[in-house]
Amino acid sequence: MSAADELARALAARDVDVTELVRRAEAEARTEVAETLRRLFADDLLRRALSQLQGRRVLALVGVVDGVEPLARELDESALHDEARLEAEVRAHNELLLSALERGAVIPFRFGTVFPDRPALDDWVARHHAELALELERLRDKAEWAVELVARASEVEPARYLEQRLATAVRPDVRTRLAELADEAAGDAYLVSASAQDAFDALLAELEDEGYELRVTGPWPAYSFARLP
Repeated sequence: MSAADELARALAARDVDVTELVRRAEAEARTEVAETLRRLFADDLLRRALSQLQGRRVLALVGVVDGVEPLARELDESALHDEARLEAEVRAHNELLLSALERGAVIPFRFGTVFPDRPALDDWVARHHAELALELERLRDKAEWAVELVARASEVEPARYLEQRLATAVRPDVRTRLAELADEAAGDAYLVSASAQDAFDALLAELEDEGYELRVTGPWPAYSFARLP
């Protein structure tokens, strides 16, 4: 008796339906193949999408300057997801705004305000031209200053340093006096016009003479005060 005959007798003895076994095996194979194809298709689709996004150039709106002209620069979108490149892009954004402030009025825009291309940016500026022109005039000859009041660790006991720092950081008299010379104030930020700059500088010196330790930075574009459309 051949091996094939022995297998047939063994299956018959166990009452096994070979046709049904083959049908189930084929069905399972088809299911497995279909799942594999779906996974491969999804992976390929993801790769295609990433290849489209990787290195895609967009136009970042940095600010708006005199003449309601947009200050823009090309930005690689992938840089937004790379910490080292992101830091460099933010620095370049800030340097452009500082340079623009030296030349005249500027409305600073948040980093990451992007448009797909120049026509889209120009269209947005055209639609908001009147609002932007008014805001430029409102911010003309004004700059933002940050003034933080800190406590000197050497002048207080170590156990009371944190308490003293928190207390001095919110002293209303200092903020009130600074705000009186500013066009607007928001926390430690002050929008100061050129006509009040000398008086503001004199007050900073006066506060330091009174024993306050100040951390002063500026002049900055009006980051905290720009009213964006």
